[in-house]
Amino acid sequence: MMNLSEIVETVKKLVEVRIKIAVNKLADDFASIVTRVVVLILMVMTGVMVLLFGSIALAFFLAEKMASVYMGFLTVAASYLVLLLLLYLVRNSASLQTSLKSGLTKFIFLFKQKSTGR
Repeated sequence: MMNLSEIVETVKKLVEVRIKIAVNKLADDFASIVTRVVVLILMVMTGVMVLLFGSIALAFFLAEKMASVYMGFLTVAASYLVLLLLLYLVRNSASLQTSLKSGLTKFIFLFKQKSTGR
C-alpha cells in the first residue's frame, strides 16, 4: 500500500505533466496563428504589388489608346476613386463586416477545425 508522500509525489508529477502538455499545446497553437498571419501579410503584400503594376500597365495601355499619358493615369485614378467611394458607403454594412470577420477567422484559426477532425 502506498503511503501519503508517494501519493502526493505522484499527483505533483501528474500535474506537472498536464501543465507541460498545456504549455506545449498553447505554444503550438500560437505558432500556427503567427504562421497564418505571416502568410496573410505576404498574400496582401503580393496582391498590392500585382495591383500596383497592373494599374500602371492599365494606365499606359489606356494612355496609348487615348493618345494622352495623363488621361490614362487619370482614368485609372478615377476608377480607384469610385471604388473608394463605394467602399466608404458600405463601410458600416453589417453583412460586409460579418463576412470579412468570418473569412479572416476561418483562415487564421483553421488549426482548430483540423484538430477537431472537420
